[in-house]
Amino acid sequence: MPKCRICGRKAVVYLRHSRLWLCSEHFNEFIENRVMRTIKRYNLIRKGDRVLLGLSGGKDSVVLAHILSKLRESIGFKLYLAHINLGIGEYSEKNAEVAKKISEKTNAPLIILDLRKILGVGIPELALKTRRPPCSVCGVVKRYLLNALAVELKANSIATGHNLDDMATFILKEFLVQNLEQIPKLAPRIEGVKDYLVAKIKPLYETYEEDIKKYAELNNILYVEEKCPLADETTLTWHLKKHLRDLEYRFPGLTIGFIRRLVKNIEKYPKPGDTIRRCSICGMPSSGKICSFCKITEKALGKPMGPHAREYIKEIVDKSIID
Repeated sequence: MPKCRICGRKAVVYLRHSRLWLCSEHFNEFIENRVMRTIKRYNLIRKGDRVLLGLSGGKDSVVLAHILSKLRESIGFKLYLAHINLGIGEYSEKNAEVAKKISEKTNAPLIILDLRKILGVGIPELALKTRRPPCSVCGVVKRYLLNALAVELKANSIATGHNLDDMATFILKEFLVQNLEQIPKLAPRIEGVKDYLVAKIKPLYETYEEDIKKYAELNNILYVEEKCPLADETTLTWHLKKHLRDLEYRFPGLTIGFIRRLVKNIEKYPKPGDTIRRCSICGMPSSGKICSFCKITEKALGKPMGPHAREYIKEIVDKSIID
């Protein structure tokens, strides 16, 4: 019977990448310490920060909420949760319910933004009307609303649940298509611009997806297990992630080694050529005259909805009792 490397008790987890058998207590400690080291290594969260976590309801963001809630006192930061109801039927309703329960469990304030209340439509209708892939539209909407909310909350950073497998896959994809200017944007921390673009951080940058799932299971953490019904499993990204997992199984530690060397050499990659400016309609970040959110909503709804979305978010924040 395998025994925990630390205490000798019965082991419940084997970490292939680290060649470690661990009991549940020391597995939890291992994962939480890894997140803490990631935060310190890449200077993701500083004492006194206000961190807004995008809480989808899936395992990654839910586990991150639990771990950050444990670390906030020792680091000295304030944690806020944000959930965006994307209007994808029963799937979105399940995620919203999970977000509420996680907020109660972690004692972190939660703000829910309902896309149908803001725009009158959800992601399925926006994708249909704009003739764009749902995942593409969803990404634009989530980034816009999270940033607008973070600006109103005067947050120092937006934390997302992107894990090691996600980031290695994204980087590989950009390298394969030789979109090298995008690789620096996949660093653990992306700095913001004062007043209208909040910094982005990824505390799970060095944590395997498999370990996150095991952490949730061992700690009985509630999350939505089903995949988004709009997700496309025929994309290059999806296939790369699948093959990367196969390679990791054959060569344990490959992914963490790759990601650490990438970050070490990230300054050698071409800097993004696009200049960040303010959207002429809503004032939010944009690489051109008009931001993607205003373009999408104008095409789908007849007028750019950036100003309306920002006003809606401002009212929500003003009504919330948040320190």
